[in-house]
Amino acid sequence: MKRTSSRAIALAAAALALFALASCGGERKLVDRYATTYITEAKTLNYFLLLDSTSQRVAANTQDGLVENDRFGRYVPSLAESWSHSPDYKEWTFTLRKGVKWIDAAGKPTQWEVTSDDFVEGLRYVADPKNGIKNVSTIRKVIAGLNNYYYDLLDFDDGVDIGNSREEVLASFAKDVGISAPDQYTVSYRLASPTPYFLSYLVTELFFPVEKAFMDQVGLQDFGTAKERLLYSGAYYLADWQRDKQVVLQKNDQYWDAAKVLVKTINMQKVGDPTISVQMFTRGELSATSLQADQVKALEGGNWAKFVYPAETSSVTYWFIQNFTSSNPEFKAFVNNENFRKALYYGIDRVKLLELYDPYNPSGLLRNTVVPEDVIFDEAGTDYTDYKAVKDLKARGNYYDPAKAKDYFAKAVAELTDGAGAIKGVQAGAVDMKPIADFKVDGKLPLQIVYVHSTDSTDTKMALLLQAMLKDVFGAANIELVLGSFVDDKYNDVVKPRRFDLTYDSFRFSFADPISQLGRLTTKGSVNDGEWSDAEFDALVSQGEAENNLAKRFDIFSMAERMFIDRAYVLPFQMGGGAYTMSKALPFTYPRGGFGTTRFKYKGMIVESEPVTMERYQKLKAEFYKELESTLKK
Repeated sequence: MKRTSSRAIALAAAALALFALASCGGERKLVDRYATTYITEAKTLNYFLLLDSTSQRVAANTQDGLVENDRFGRYVPSLAESWSHSPDYKEWTFTLRKGVKWIDAAGKPTQWEVTSDDFVEGLRYVADPKNGIKNVSTIRKVIAGLNNYYYDLLDFDDGVDIGNSREEVLASFAKDVGISAPDQYTVSYRLASPTPYFLSYLVTELFFPVEKAFMDQVGLQDFGTAKERLLYSGAYYLADWQRDKQVVLQKNDQYWDAAKVLVKTINMQKVGDPTISVQMFTRGELSATSLQADQVKALEGGNWAKFVYPAETSSVTYWFIQNFTSSNPEFKAFVNNENFRKALYYGIDRVKLLELYDPYNPSGLLRNTVVPEDVIFDEAGTDYTDYKAVKDLKARGNYYDPAKAKDYFAKAVAELTDGAGAIKGVQAGAVDMKPIADFKVDGKLPLQIVYVHSTDSTDTKMALLLQAMLKDVFGAANIELVLGSFVDDKYNDVVKPRRFDLTYDSFRFSFADPISQLGRLTTKGSVNDGEWSDAEFDALVSQGEAENNLAKRFDIFSMAERMFIDRAYVLPFQMGGGAYTMSKALPFTYPRGGFGTTRFKYKGMIVESEPVTMERYQKLKAEFYKELESTLKK
């Protein structure tokens, strides 16, 4: 077995403080409280069900996995103090820290220690379709035997005769699924194929541990529905959760790495209006706030302008999704036509939309690919997005082209209408998307498209801008964008019940391989929220998944992604993060990573009494990247 580094390679808290102070030219007062905001209320804090950024932040800080990312993005020990793998990367063994106790909602150690069985039980919970873990598709084919086990349960639940009872299938987990606990402090994984990037899976919630005795006490339905219905293994515990008001995280004094947790209290307040967040920051009530375009401009020339600096971008990709199974017969007819989808592809001015987030450098937020840049590399260090099939997409910039958009739309109209504006096969009638939208169609141009957005002020501005943009490009006689909004949860209120034609969404990148995103976008894939179907794309993704040589694998995947983008199933246009921020937290002091939950951690974060200036941010950034380059060469 090949041995991987068995010691932590994160910097000590004292060293981080010295780094910060050296960069600012003098001492500043450190504070141990961080106040921030959130927009979307979490329906549950069950850390296996992370459907929003609020629950992701809570889970990241209250639960630890086997490994985590340090501030350079490297994989370092967490609940596992060491690990090893076989030469073919198919067997991985992790040795746990001894004496790590599960903590209750009062911050007190419980009777239970975190052991290897907790990781086995965590995966057992994730693997049961009855528990509704949406992202399980990302690992079903990774762990040996997991795919067959999952589908046996799913088939049984769907009434298929599989020759075994549900209890018999559940009992087969220990024998058939590639996870085991040889002893109290050893967790072993047997993988279906060589997976050198396996550590990137382990920073996701799918590999969190769970104490089964406690879960049995509170019940599967109630697990994570209150702070007392969770146990905690991370740097913080959930001290308070008042729905639609606030979430308070308190430092876990029993934490195995407590010396690196410098902030004792994390206070998260629900604030839906970003303007209010900026006002709260300037009054000293918040430790950080993001800023939108109009807010940045409003601060120009004032005392606060010097504290505005660029926020870091992320591996999250934002895109427009189109509903291929819409109950709106007009849109359903058009969206299943490739020429129409290409018309939308070229008819939306991404840069204009991104000015809402960054008025000074909106093109810096553009992303034209599904798989992000600067995240995945082959054996030679070549970025996946520099492979031939997708390289020009990345470099294309804003592909807004009104003339080309009109040309594609004319082709679609010629194919889908009778020449007099009547849409073939579409009858007049009512479209019920209540409570989002409720309207009538006449089966004629203009094509009515229901665009659904949140009530957030920037999302509303973007919807109005998109409405005006499509009217300007295609004309009011051809396309009418009908606006609808949701208040609570996009997936459950809009996507799942199919109450949209077009909407704006994002998906986080899960692990260090293109299959992370492309595999979920195939027919019936877990993030195929448009419900498109393309057998040719599916076949290419399957071919890439079966190839273990990274260069060949990435070449196939890049061809699949190019096909997917060229056929305009989704319309990617923005990278996550970015725009601008004001903060009292020193950048580059907390975990950094392209996937999973550890990028939401506050561990290691240094917070000062005064905001960081743009000038200081630039110095910190230069020093960080110089240190990062030096670190990666070692």
